Amino acid sequence: MSEKSEVLIASLKCKISDSIKVIDEYHRLIDSYVLDFYVDDHWDLLPPSWQSCLENLDVRRLKDLLSDDPDSRCETLWPLSMLAVRVLFQKLCLSRKLAAPNVAEDSEDNLKLTNFRVNRNLFNKSVKLKKRHEIEQFSEQCWKTGTSTEVRYLVDIGSGQGNLARALAYGFDFEVCCIEQDEKLVETARQKDEELASKMKKQFKVEPSHHPIHLTRKVNLEEIDPGQFVAMIKDSFNVEKDAQFSFGLIGLHPCGDLAVSLTKLFLSCPEAKFIKLVCCCYMKLTTEKDKRQNYGFPLSSFSRQSNLHLSYEAREIACHAIEQYRSKLDADDFQELKVHAFRAAAERVIVKLYPHLKHSGLRSTKVTNLSFQQYCDRATSGLGFELPVEELNSQVVLSDLRHWERVVKFYTLRLMFAPLIESVILYDRWLYLLEQGIHADIKVVFDPVFSPRNHAVTGCK
Repeated sequence: MSEKSEVLIASLKCKISDSIKVIDEYHRLIDSYVLDFYVDDHWDLLPPSWQSCLENLDVRRLKDLLSDDPDSRCETLWPLSMLAVRVLFQKLCLSRKLAAPNVAEDSEDNLKLTNFRVNRNLFNKSVKLKKRHEIEQFSEQCWKTGTSTEVRYLVDIGSGQGNLARALAYGFDFEVCCIEQDEKLVETARQKDEELASKMKKQFKVEPSHHPIHLTRKVNLEEIDPGQFVAMIKDSFNVEKDAQFSFGLIGLHPCGDLAVSLTKLFLSCPEAKFIKLVCCCYMKLTTEKDKRQNYGFPLSSFSRQSNLHLSYEAREIACHAIEQYRSKLDADDFQELKVHAFRAAAERVIVKLYPHLKHSGLRSTKVTNLSFQQYCDRATSGLGFELPVEELNSQVVLSDLRHWERVVKFYTLRLMFAPLIESVILYDRWLYLLEQGIHADIKVVFDPVFSPRNHAVTGCK
């Protein structure tokens, strides 16, 4: 192991250890459900100095707590303990900012990148703005890693309608094998391949040299045989059995344990030269408490030996859209912010009348221009129970609704810790790859305003 890797490993171990100390100190805040705010009186979970500061604070000032800019000016006199936590975040958290693109693209190495960006509109049909941004940025990163590792074959498990695969195949000349278990999605992907190839032929008078390969398979990554998997991929690409072969394994937002399984597959296949994943849904990760031998978090030997644990609530808050909520706090109309207070007030009534229905999933309902009664009627519609009007208009509920800003402030404080929790999860994966002797890094690849889960974990052999 190189000296550089040893230094990086030591740094990651320190960051994980220090981060957990902070999380443990504020675990009661982090591990709380916002919908239990009134049921369990969560306001009292806050330190007295935090309560005093926040009680009469304009909610628009809260946006400063969700900024990761160390140079941002702040007009609020925050408690010293809160400021101390913010300083630690600057030291311990991964940055969420997307670096400015390098516009110097006149070199031969950047020719394909330039061509893709010029013709990017070809790949945008029926693709939402968020997905467009992700595909453009992620495919460029795959091209850069593929170029540095001399890999031209890519495998995308859970490829959906193949939007990413088309950008990689037609935009960057990769040969891509897509594995998707939903046959309807595969049919749609093949149809879109044909449409795009036809459009390229008409516009450029050139046919793509190869098309994405779509396999309808349900791959059990828990029990997969690496040799058989590679043989299947080689056969799909029509690569001779004994020919030299290498590929990259990619995943755009694999959910929960899928990212972990893909990482282990990468490590078990000598032919897999790199892996690149942008992960999501951390709350769906299995842990030691799930009593599974191959649980998904933590992964690294260091973290497991340290008995690292993050609660479901902590992992769930790490998946929220921080930048989008920050923009809501800066808006002139606060109606949308009341949704958590409405849900918490409804929960108090539900727990009083139907204790067995605590934490029931209600219908997603926007609160703009709705009274609390209208909100409850819509949120509980078709769920088999009703909330009496007299309960919804009780003095307790009216008091709860008057204190809606407290719920917003509590939620913002929990969200303030989200980057630290996500960083711990990503540091653990980074450290796991380094422990296996893999060259690895983590890089911001998406604008967090468009795509909140915006870090790519890359490992190269």
